[in-house]
Amino acid sequence: MPLASHPLDDATADALLSLAGASWERDDLDASWVAAGLPATPVAWQVHEEMDYRLDAGDRAFVVGVGFDPDRVTAFAVAFAVFLEDTVGEEDFFDHFGPQWAVDADAGRDAFDALFRAGVERVAARLGEPVATGTHDEAWHHAVWRAGDCLLVVAQGEDFDSYGVADDLKLWLVRHPQDAPVPAGDALYAFLCGDPTPV
Repeated sequence: MPLASHPLDDATADALLSLAGASWERDDLDASWVAAGLPATPVAWQVHEEMDYRLDAGDRAFVVGVGFDPDRVTAFAVAFAVFLEDTVGEEDFFDHFGPQWAVDADAGRDAFDALFRAGVERVAARLGEPVATGTHDEAWHHAVWRAGDCLLVVAQGEDFDSYGVADDLKLWLVRHPQDAPVPAGDALYAFLCGDPTPV
């Protein structure tokens, strides 16, 4: 089954760690973005005015998570692998990735899981061992670190660009109080996807 990968690199991990310590308030967002080493772009306008939550940053796309009432940025996520286990959608799979992505038409889930472990190793080189690891939805894996008032998470999950036909692998940065417990299992994934009250 095909696997597309653009493995997690130091620059992307460092950008998210910089954002972890920065303000995500509307008036500060553009400056925080540039200070993280990302290409200058009107982030606040795009997110709050255009309601466009996919930001191109060089050869990466950052997805912005938002909460409403009041409008606020709650998360950033960057995909670095997409795996299609079923033949449904295979004919279109190769059309969605730029030249920086490598596509292996015959990869298996073991290769997808290996990219997860490589992503964990890259983050662990900066932050040490994760504070939590586990699985969710049976086949998906995650590893979690605290970064100030955020969680930094390497997690497999649903590839929303393919409407759930494929799985993806993302590095997530999500606001989470330092004194709050880290959600586990399916509750962690629900939290990454926008559930404000994980249990």
